Amino acid sequence: MKPRIWTLSEARQALPEVKRITEEARTQFEQTEQRLRDEILPENVQEEQEARLQEIMASWALSIMEMGVEVKGPWLVDFDHGTGYYCWHYGEEELSFEHGYQEGFAGRRPIEEDTEI
Repeated sequence: MKPRIWTLSEARQALPEVKRITEEARTQFEQTEQRLRDEILPENVQEEQEARLQEIMASWALSIMEMGVEVKGPWLVDFDHGTGYYCWHYGEEELSFEHGYQEGFAGRRPIEEDTEI
């Protein structure tokens, strides 16, 4: 599915599903990463686990993009609102930030509630 244009309320309604998908993927990713750190693995098993990390990220990204949400980085998503993006990063409770198309994560600012697009 290609990206779509979201209203603030639509994006906020979709956020619980984005969070659920992200939490599941992060849990799998962290467990695999922990195993790589904590265990001495044969080279072929280590390579399999490293490939698994990539698979987890790719699967997460695909699931998010299928919702019409844009993936901008690990656990970072944007909802296109027509003049920029509503932005959410793992660990944030709510969809509270936005930025312009050219500004990126560094240009995030609080969403002005009274100016929903």
